[in-house]
Amino acid sequence: MTGLWVLLLVSCLAIVAAVARHVAVSRRRARRRRARSWVGEPRLSRAHAEQRSLKLLRSVVNREEWEMYRDLGFMCVDGRRPLRPDRAQAPGPRYRYLIYPNLPVVALLPRSMAPVREYCIEFPERRPNGEVEMLPAGDDMLAKWMTLRSDEEQLLAFANVSSVDCQVPMGQIERDLKRLERWRRARVAGSPRAAARAA
Repeated sequence: MTGLWVLLLVSCLAIVAAVARHVAVSRRRARRRRARSWVGEPRLSRAHAEQRSLKLLRSVVNREEWEMYRDLGFMCVDGRRPLRPDRAQAPGPRYRYLIYPNLPVVALLPRSMAPVREYCIEFPERRPNGEVEMLPAGDDMLAKWMTLRSDEEQLLAFANVSSVDCQVPMGQIERDLKRLERWRRARVAGSPRAAARAA
């Protein structure tokens, strides 16, 4: 008789454990389903995504860089990697960079502003369905800007390096450098409107 009670007790405990496991699994599944519904944002229109990306870019970069991008359509920033110590030049960055949206980063010599090479780097946007799209312009600019600021060496090491005039035409680079010079002179003269006109 005692053996029968033990068998009955073990059976009851097994049933309770199975029910408890089933309830726990059901709750986890329900939580996942609930999380999916509020975690996944509805897809933005391309125009709205562009506006949001520009707003984010403006909130992160400094005022001069934002105004440069707004007026000229690109940014020129100093690199943080110093010149090699064996060079007998004044201290300063090894390169300056022209950052264009969805185009390679163009490296310039810091004094002469002569273009020396292009660094092709992409930050594609991968959709859950496997689609790959180009980032909105502001997001692409911000990704390049942040990478150059935080880990210039890494960007230069992993980018595809090509000669100047590979993807960004030399004529465009020369025109943009002249526009940048006029923009900076007008800005130094104290007129943001003149700077925008000069661009």
